Amino acid sequence: MKKKTLLLMMLLGFITTFTFAQEKEFFSTVDDTENYSALELAQNDDQFSIFLSFLEASGLDTSMEYADGFTIFIPTNDAFGEMKVSKLSELTSAENKTKLIDFVKHYIVPEKVYKNQFNDSQVIAISEDESIKINTDMNGNSVSIGGANIISSDIETKNGVVHVVDQLLTTTDYFSSSY
Repeated sequence: MKKKTLLLMMLLGFITTFTFAQEKEFFSTVDDTENYSALELAQNDDQFSIFLSFLEASGLDTSMEYADGFTIFIPTNDAFGEMKVSKLSELTSAENKTKLIDFVKHYIVPEKVYKNQFNDSQVIAISEDESIKINTDMNGNSVSIGGANIISSDIETKNGVVHVVDQLLTTTDYFSSSY
């Protein structure tokens, strides 16, 4: 009986590990993602509408259309379920556009970075006071950035690389609370 239980537990552990290591597929209706800008690609999937509305309200959407060679971490709509209502109200308030711009900028890196290039010793500097920590598993199969897991990676577009994340990024910051 103990052997069966042990075997069952090992099998369950393998299945769980395999399931979490698999990436989710996005943009399945798009034939070739490299024919679209990162913004155009994201607009093809309703799962990113909240982030896209933040991007548009910040005004950075226009800049992204003309930028080349960047990486963007796009959170799914589900990722925003964890955002406090007060923080959402603060970011969407017209008088806080600067905070909204700063929030959106956390998701954009001005160079192409592929999943296999991340390692545990990396930190993305946002400002003098803020950074985003990178965590990887030993094999580099699982990467999290600012506490958000990359659930779909290395999606090439005509102007950059897209990584889809399952949560909002959290910065390490000495002066204010995280998003």
